[in-house]
Amino acid sequence: MPLVSDGLPVSVCIEVDSGFEGPARYALRQLLIPLNFEPQWVERSRLTQGIYYGTESTRGDEPGIVNLAFDHEAPAYFSSGEAYDAQSALWFESGGGLIPALFGTQGGTPDLVASTFMWLTGWHELVEPTRDEHGRQPYAASLAARLEVALRPPVDDYRAELARKLRSAGIQVQPRKWSGRDWAFCPTHDVDYLRKWRPGILYREFVQNLLANRRGVAFHERRRRALNALRQVRGDDPYRTAIRRMHEEVKKRSGTATYFLKAGGTDPRDVPYALGNRFLQERVAELMASGFEVGLHPSYRTPIDSEMMATELHRLRKAIGTDVKAVRQHYLRFDPMRTPAIHASLGFQVDSTLGFADHEGFRRGTCLPFQLYDLEAGEPLSIWEMPLAAMDSALFNRRGLDVASAVRASKRLSAICRRHGGVFVGLWHNILGDDLEAPGWERHFLLTLDHAAQHGAHISALSQALAGWK
Repeated sequence: MPLVSDGLPVSVCIEVDSGFEGPARYALRQLLIPLNFEPQWVERSRLTQGIYYGTESTRGDEPGIVNLAFDHEAPAYFSSGEAYDAQSALWFESGGGLIPALFGTQGGTPDLVASTFMWLTGWHELVEPTRDEHGRQPYAASLAARLEVALRPPVDDYRAELARKLRSAGIQVQPRKWSGRDWAFCPTHDVDYLRKWRPGILYREFVQNLLANRRGVAFHERRRRALNALRQVRGDDPYRTAIRRMHEEVKKRSGTATYFLKAGGTDPRDVPYALGNRFLQERVAELMASGFEVGLHPSYRTPIDSEMMATELHRLRKAIGTDVKAVRQHYLRFDPMRTPAIHASLGFQVDSTLGFADHEGFRRGTCLPFQLYDLEAGEPLSIWEMPLAAMDSALFNRRGLDVASAVRASKRLSAICRRHGGVFVGLWHNILGDDLEAPGWERHFLLTLDHAAQHGAHISALSQALAGWK
């Protein structure tokens, strides 16, 4: 299938060193596609109206031409392997606020193209050495945190600045819609566990917590928790109840969602389950009958292991009897050099791994879809990223927010997505029905879902939303 439906043609001339021409084309195309343009690459002599990206010495004030400055030091940086110094960002005014361009000319003109390439490809993550125990870049070490732009996606501000320049050059701009709506909301659910009450959890609750007082609380509190746990054991498993409940609530609001299922595991952090489980088969049949999507949640060690991921993908396809288009890595583990190419080689059409594991916000500087890029091969891939904006465990466990604060954070992210015509991808695990372990999580999900519906979002599963936008 085509990467995107035909956009309006716009002439673009690039005059840069040959080593940076491919990255420049990629970045410009990602800026233009959401504006409903498809670049037509032309020589300078044929450019009468459109965009010019080249050295500052060749810039002019010709009518109908959008001139974008090029800084010779930008491509040199991309081959240096050095971490980006946030202090060197060039701040410029756009849309009533100051926006950081990662590169710019000595005259103070922002280089929107090189800056876009840096954000979207994750180059800044590749050269930043700080990692947590799972190999992920912590939010505090990210460029978004250092520049304080996680909640104001700079690439989308670059695009807004480009749109303003295009209009000034007499070129009409009509941004893409989400199946006719101005923005989209994609509820997604990682099914990490199929049931709560496993031997290890029983031991934790009734031996470690109740008898050994691992949590260090008064006896009456231990007794109350143990009684609540006992009621859960005797009743319906809360993790299974949540799978049904999330399905029903999204369906009530005339939407669909994506459920990511596991199909294997070789690490203690995987906790695999059988895809042939009767309960799961029944739920999958209900989900697919409602137009919901089932994607793959590859196991902990797959981000750099194509054979392992291929095996798990085959298992899931066989279990559900249809193709699998969407993928999200377990623990949000993602290697910028290897994971995108593995995903593309296996035929996935959309990934939604790229969010922060410990904070809300836009990790790659955008709330809009973009093609992933193969940094090793130096070319764009066929798979698209639907950037993850917020995850329940990040809001509640890592950030320590209460329900009201978590809802405010979600509403703020929704406002950003509405302003830029983007997509709010939220992740809620199926533990949200467990009041012992996840108090208030379900309320946060429902209030965020209601907010999206009340503000006119296209509520949809990832692949469906992306198809409607493309």
